[in-house]
Amino acid sequence: MRVSVLFLLLIAILSAEAKAQNAPTVFSKKDSAYFQRSYPFILPILGDKVHQANIRLPFPVGIMFNALVGEQQLSISDIALGFGKYSGSAPNMIDVSDLIVFDDIKAQTSTFNMRVDAWVLPFLNVYGIVGQTKKADINVNLQEPFPLSVTTEVSGTYIGYGAMVAGAVGPLFASLDVNRTYNYNPRLDDPAKVLISGLRTGPVFRFKKKPEMNISIWTGAMYSHFNGETDGSIGALELAPNAPAKIIEMQHELNSWYDDLTPADKLKYYLPYTKLNDGLTQLGENIDDAYIRYSFNKKIENPWNMLVGAQWQINYRWQLRAEAQFFGDRTAGLFSLNYRFGIRGKNWFSKQTNE
Repeated sequence: MRVSVLFLLLIAILSAEAKAQNAPTVFSKKDSAYFQRSYPFILPILGDKVHQANIRLPFPVGIMFNALVGEQQLSISDIALGFGKYSGSAPNMIDVSDLIVFDDIKAQTSTFNMRVDAWVLPFLNVYGIVGQTKKADINVNLQEPFPLSVTTEVSGTYIGYGAMVAGAVGPLFASLDVNRTYNYNPRLDDPAKVLISGLRTGPVFRFKKKPEMNISIWTGAMYSHFNGETDGSIGALELAPNAPAKIIEMQHELNSWYDDLTPADKLKYYLPYTKLNDGLTQLGENIDDAYIRYSFNKKIENPWNMLVGAQWQINYRWQLRAEAQFFGDRTAGLFSLNYRFGIRGKNWFSKQTNE
């Protein structure tokens, strides 16, 4: 009961990782026949100026499919619970921060998303994302008021937007990416908001006989942040499908924990213990109508992590890439397929006309 509400937050953080990836901007001065014609696409703005400098821009619009598998750790504090009935008024919240102690909270997850992006300037890319977490196995270890290990599986959906600035100098490229996502689940009052930023840099290896093909490798760092306050509710039957037996078991474990306390600790924890016990009794007596209200603060203890990656540009339209994220409180592997194209027309804010 005290741990089920954490599962959705881990999903939000892990799923956000797959949205911070963008192809490194790679330019080529080949294809002389291509530069003899005017720039054929409406984007990016000022694309014709770059084209006149004999620099081949990537196709301005892309559709990317991302798959990510990984593990995320999370810590929580300031936990409060309330026991109520849907047919009644809002419950009074009980501060249980001193009672509940977690050991490790981990999520192993797989998530998939689609990202549509466009280069609005030669150095600025903007994009939108929609995705779904297909599976997440959440492992939560409770130390107090009694030992309890919980593993469950959940899923969720998310949408978001982001921007990247990027460029290349000689054989090296660099990019800075920032995005925000909104992760939805009916258990949460408001979507979990996740902010991801990433810095990447590395060399580009080109093939003289195949100007469309290159291989890029990079290293960098990623920073993760999300809204700390979380509020929501969960129905009694969703929490304990085998209720009231499960509720009785929880009460028995809670009472055993309290009976083993020293006289001083019994006095210290008497009020929250009594309210928790009464709340569990209320759940057991009103299974079909009862729910638990919760609120807490959450954070990632180590928000920074390192990353390394590589991309194979098969041609100007197709790219494959992989990235590994490690250190910090997250380890993950990302795999992506990107298809790029352009919308033909007069380049925006250009005085040229297309041939």
